[in-house]
Amino acid sequence: MHGCNGPDMTAGPGSSGGAIAYKAPPRVREVIESIGRTEDIRFSPDGRRLAIAAFERNRLALFDVAIAASTSGKDVALERVVEISSPSLKLPHGLDFIDDATLIVVNREGGACVFELPRADAEVQECEVSPVQTMDAGDLHGLDSPGSVWIAGEGRPGKEILICSNVGNRVTRHVVDGGARHTLAGGDVLLRKWLDIPDGVSVSQDRQWLAISNHNTHNVLVYEYSASLGRDADPDGILRGVHYPHGLRFSSDDRHMFVADAGAPYIHVYARDDLGWGGVRNPVASVCVMDDALFERGRHNPEEGGPKGIDIDSSMNVVVVTSECQPLAFFDLSGILEDAIIGSHLAGSDVRVADGPPRSDRGLDRQRLRAYRREQQALQVRCELQAMERLMQARAEAIKARAERSAMQKSRSWRMTAPLRWARSVLP
Repeated sequence: MHGCNGPDMTAGPGSSGGAIAYKAPPRVREVIESIGRTEDIRFSPDGRRLAIAAFERNRLALFDVAIAASTSGKDVALERVVEISSPSLKLPHGLDFIDDATLIVVNREGGACVFELPRADAEVQECEVSPVQTMDAGDLHGLDSPGSVWIAGEGRPGKEILICSNVGNRVTRHVVDGGARHTLAGGDVLLRKWLDIPDGVSVSQDRQWLAISNHNTHNVLVYEYSASLGRDADPDGILRGVHYPHGLRFSSDDRHMFVADAGAPYIHVYARDDLGWGGVRNPVASVCVMDDALFERGRHNPEEGGPKGIDIDSSMNVVVVTSECQPLAFFDLSGILEDAIIGSHLAGSDVRVADGPPRSDRGLDRQRLRAYRREQQALQVRCELQAMERLMQARAEAIKARAERSAMQKSRSWRMTAPLRWARSVLP
C-alpha cells in the first residue's frame, strides 16, 4: 500500500468518500502502523500538533501537522512524530492540551498526569518523560478509572478541567492554575445521575452547553452548563441514534455536534435549533469513515470497530478521527456540514405540533411559542429518561443475576451435585 521512497500520500486504509489524503514520511508511517489500539485524539490550540493516546502500548504519539487550503481542497501533512513514554502512562485513554506545550492525560489504570512536551524543533523521535503534576485515582480526587478529559477556557488562567470516570460513572471538575507548574486542584463531583460509562466530554465554545457520551445507554446527554448544574441534574437534551458514543465535539459556532460511534463505522452529526440543545434529537447526517472490511477487522465485540477519538482543527477546516484499525483519517469539514445543513432542513420540514400553541389576535405570539416549544422539549426528555431508567435497571438486574449464578457455581454444594446434574442430562 505504501511507497518505499519519499512521502506517502494516503487517506488511510478503508476510508470512505470525503477523506483527505495526507502526506507522511516513512518514519511517521511506521509509527502510525504500529500504534495499535487508539482512544482519544486532540489538536493543540494552535493546530500545529496532534496527539493520540496509544492505549495498549502505554504511549503517546505527538505529530507535527500542517493543514492548508489548496486548489484541490485541503492539504494535510504529518511532518514528524515523537513517541512519548512514561511510567505514569497506564492505559492512557483521554487527553487534552492545557496549552500548546502542555498535555493532560487520564489513564484507565491510573489517575491524571500533566506532561511538558518536547519542543517542536527538538530533534528527538522517542523520549521518556516524567509528569510535572499528577492527580492519583481514588476518593481524594474523585477519579475512578478516568477515561476522558476536557480543558474548558483555553488561553485563560484558572482553567477548568472536566474528567469522566468510566468505572465511577461520574464527571468531576478540577482546576489547573495555569502557572509554570500547572498545579492541579479541586475534585468536586459535577454529574453522576444517569451516567453509565461516560466515555467522552465536550463543552461548547460559548461555554453554555456540556455534552457527555453515555456508552451503555447509547446516547449523548446534553446539559446547560450553568452554576446550578449538580450531580443529580437531569439532562436538558438527549442525542440518540448512536450505537456506542465515544469522542464528541461541538463545531466552532456551536450549531453542530460531531459524535464518533465506536459501535458503527460512522461519525454522526447533530444540529441545534434556535432554542439551543434541549429536547431529543436524531442525527441530521451520518458520515461513513471506514469501509465494512476495515470495520469488521476491529470489531472484537459489538462495542468496538468504529471510530473512537474525534477532533476538529482550530481553523474549522478538517475533522480527524482515530480507531484501532485506522489510526488516522482526515475529512473535509465543509462537505460534512453541507450534508448536515441539508439534513437539518429536511428534519425541520417534518415537525408537527399537536393541538398547536396559543395564538393571539396579532397572530403567533413568539414568546409564548418559545415557552411552548421548551415545554415540549422537556416532555420529550422526560419520556426518554423513563426509557433510559428501564434500560439501566434491566442491565443492573442482568449483572446481579450473572454474579449470583457465578457465586452459586463456585459453591461447594454446586460441585457436590455435579454428578447428579450430569446423570439427569444423559439419562432418559
